[in-house]
Amino acid sequence: MIHLAFVMAFLPYNTLVVASGVAAVGCAAGVIGTFGVLRKRALVGDAAAHATLVGVALALLVTGQRNLAVLLVGGLVSAMVAIVLLVLIRKFTRTRDDAATAIVLSVSFGLGITLISGMVSRGIPGSGGLERFLLGHTASLTANDALLLGTVSVVGVLCIVVGLKEATMVAFDPDFAAASGWPAATLDLVLIALIAVMVVVGLPAAGAVLVTALVVIPPAVARQWTERLIPMLVIAGLVGFLSALSGVVISSLAVQVPTGPVVVLVATAFLVLSIFGAPCRGILWRTRAVSSLSSEFLTKTEVGVATPTGTERRP
Repeated sequence: MIHLAFVMAFLPYNTLVVASGVAAVGCAAGVIGTFGVLRKRALVGDAAAHATLVGVALALLVTGQRNLAVLLVGGLVSAMVAIVLLVLIRKFTRTRDDAATAIVLSVSFGLGITLISGMVSRGIPGSGGLERFLLGHTASLTANDALLLGTVSVVGVLCIVVGLKEATMVAFDPDFAAASGWPAATLDLVLIALIAVMVVVGLPAAGAVLVTALVVIPPAVARQWTERLIPMLVIAGLVGFLSALSGVVISSLAVQVPTGPVVVLVATAFLVLSIFGAPCRGILWRTRAVSSLSSEFLTKTEVGVATPTGTERRP
């Protein structure tokens, strides 16, 4: 953290502003993504992320504006449409969940790439550079764009804080929530909508291809360190914050390195560290625990041999 603060002290003002907005997105994505991981809805977020390209392209075609807010609204609409289609396919066909997700993901992503490529090749005004939504484009963000990302992220986290009790109940036991009179289906849809919002807001940071990592990897890291929800939310938010912030700083210092992959690589480094070093769940901790138990067992067997009538001392 000290080295990171030292590096940021020498960054341009615009980079610091953009880094703050993207870091807020990473933090909110980690917090909200925790409920998506607990509800096993990670692939739903992936399908929504790949569908955002369609909305971004259509928003530019319909409005003729290259404003980030307009493009993100278009991406959110297409993401929600993709989620609705996913639900309909699951409900009215015999298609399994994974197959339905793959269908929506691939078709929407192919349609988005086709629209963007066609717009660029035909020279439609404002279409140049839309392909940067694939891997993120924080370098082109303005202070107003960063403020927009940060504001949406703060609102998303506040929604979780206000409805924490209801979200927790739906995430862990939706059947009990429904039996207790809670609108479990509505609450579940709200959680999915929040995940879709964070996926769309994360487009400038990680792009449509990698933005799902922002809502999946931080909760996976937090799950290695704790079994309680509140600490898990805090750890996931912190990991998302540090991953996004470090990704922006590294990509701004390195030439021709897109932000999205760097953010994902930093988050992956946190995950690898957690898999090996987390207490109780980490590989190193479990290996040492097994070795300790084996040593204790060997020590006891050297002292005596267990028999049906008791312990027989060795001569």
